[in-house]
Amino acid sequence: MKMNITLLKQVSLLSVMIGMVVGLVSIIPVVGSLVFVLYFMLFSASLIIYLKKNNILGEISIKEGAIFGAITGITSMIGLYCSYVPIALIISLLNNNYINPVATLVKYGFTSPLYLFTLLFLLFLASLLCGLMNCFGGGVTVYIYEVLANMQKEDNEKFTLR
Repeated sequence: MKMNITLLKQVSLLSVMIGMVVGLVSIIPVVGSLVFVLYFMLFSASLIIYLKKNNILGEISIKEGAIFGAITGITSMIGLYCSYVPIALIISLLNNNYINPVATLVKYGFTSPLYLFTLLFLLFLASLLCGLMNCFGGGVTVYIYEVLANMQKEDNEKFTLR
């Protein structure tokens, strides 16, 4: 079974772009927390549904759906960090009352490389966790699509005129 490399590249690019948008929205304290939790769990499922609705993604197996989910989760988390960290740093530099642990790590990262290492380690762990959760979400989404397709075939076979 060979996966479409062009489609994987398109999914990765789309995931990075959406991750950057989510990073911009995550700056808002209350909305950011809710968006971040939903993003962690449901991003790959919504992306697979979008690709299926637009006929970009054809029939895929559960394994391919899980791979799409993992790639989506990891690349989108990297995009989120690439947009969230600079904005949080700028806001914390302009406003001393703004407390953000990520911005604090970046601010003190210029004094010691250990802070930047900690930030990169957090990015690595968050990307792995997001990739794992989205891997599961992508596999479950494809499984549900398969079950619904089988139910639709059975219904069509029941009501055919002979």
